[in-house]
Amino acid sequence: MTAYTNSNMSDDRLDQKPIARDLAQSQSVIIQRQKSSYPTVFHRYTCTALLLSILFLLLTFPAATFADSISTSITTSNSGGDYGYIDFETDVGGIPYNYSVAALQHNSKALGNFLQQDANDTTLLLPDKTFHFHPGIYGQYIHNFKFLINGTMRFHRPAVTLTNHYDRPEPGILLDDSRDILISSPEPYEYDDNGDDNDNDNVNEIIDSDYGRHKRGIVDGHGADYWGIPGIGYLQLVEFRPDLLVMNRTSNALIEYIIFRDSGLYTLHLHDMDNLKIRYTSIVARRTTDTSHGGYDLSAFNTDGIDVSGNNVHVHDVDIWNQDDCIAVKDAPSGISQNMLFERVNASGLGLTVGSIGGTAVKNITFRDSFLYRTSKGIYMKFRIDEWRETPGLVEDVMYENITMVEPEWWGVWIGPAQQSISGNICHPSPCSMCWPNIPFTECNGMKGSQYKNITLKDVYIHRPLGSPGVIL
Repeated sequence: MTAYTNSNMSDDRLDQKPIARDLAQSQSVIIQRQKSSYPTVFHRYTCTALLLSILFLLLTFPAATFADSISTSITTSNSGGDYGYIDFETDVGGIPYNYSVAALQHNSKALGNFLQQDANDTTLLLPDKTFHFHPGIYGQYIHNFKFLINGTMRFHRPAVTLTNHYDRPEPGILLDDSRDILISSPEPYEYDDNGDDNDNDNVNEIIDSDYGRHKRGIVDGHGADYWGIPGIGYLQLVEFRPDLLVMNRTSNALIEYIIFRDSGLYTLHLHDMDNLKIRYTSIVARRTTDTSHGGYDLSAFNTDGIDVSGNNVHVHDVDIWNQDDCIAVKDAPSGISQNMLFERVNASGLGLTVGSIGGTAVKNITFRDSFLYRTSKGIYMKFRIDEWRETPGLVEDVMYENITMVEPEWWGVWIGPAQQSISGNICHPSPCSMCWPNIPFTECNGMKGSQYKNITLKDVYIHRPLGSPGVIL
């Protein structure tokens, strides 16, 4: 194991502050979208041409109904090959720029019905406008579906929170048992190295030099609706808050060129995935734009970035600033989580995480070539109490390589039990108290029988830690 702390060696990456930089880019995208959201004033000649076109259509198809026109549009779009798409506004009936209760219900129902009935073998375009939704959009058994987000999806807290069969709030979007899924923005294909995933334009960069400049779609969870007053909001809801995007038992999925903002709870919650790729994507969950994790920001607890379980996962060229695990490899409900690579990650939160793991196994996980600026934790591996299984957990063959941290605020490295609270008492040990060791009489309990095997930390640099460089328990 090779690890360095308080190094004075020259490293150009120390002064990049890349996450703050990318956040500014993300904000500029949002501002650009807001400016473009004002209604367009049509020239009188355009209006004349539009009226003539409508008159021509009425004369040519006098018997056509509104429902017929939608059906015809979808059929025509599907026959358009790789360049055909269905427009959420004009073909599905989505209403932009309106967040009345009626519009929220309408848009949510329209998108949910489309996913359930018409999504297979189609491309759906959310145009460059803002559309408002309630959580609870659901699709199952979808295949060969492309969702291109050119505008903004913004979720709002409903008056009554809907729950699923796990007695959990319905996530913003939930996809079950699906395959061949793409969630992206429509424009970057023309510029992204001709689709070459093994690009070499970022050999000397921590993040890809191009993806932050692309206009990217936004999925906004409106997390402040759930975070509430710092501290008090958590006591009111604890984790009874919606995730932003959830996938279960889904194969061959690609998520790219999207900004996910301010989830109520977990941002991307991906269970039992097989062949998943995430790239050129930003995740932000924060109350302020401070370049640190103060108590005010950290009160947005449990806003994990990417939580994933399954097999064959590749995440690269992403940036994350949140108030919990930035990336977390989780238990796979169906078996082992294994064969995952995370590289060129820019992150600040509770770090690059394996866990928490209960009575299952995690194998062959690699984090490499990543940068963490003022993160609370950096490298984080954790076991938890498993109330459902009686077997101990196993984490083996894990590599952290070429990881640079600057001014980590809590622990640079933590390998041991999960330091967390899953109750209203923030100092309750579950199994290790978040207040340990700073507050007397708090507990940090190990997990009997659970094992770490073949864990390698290679070329890990910790510069100017504000707390302890690390602990292994």
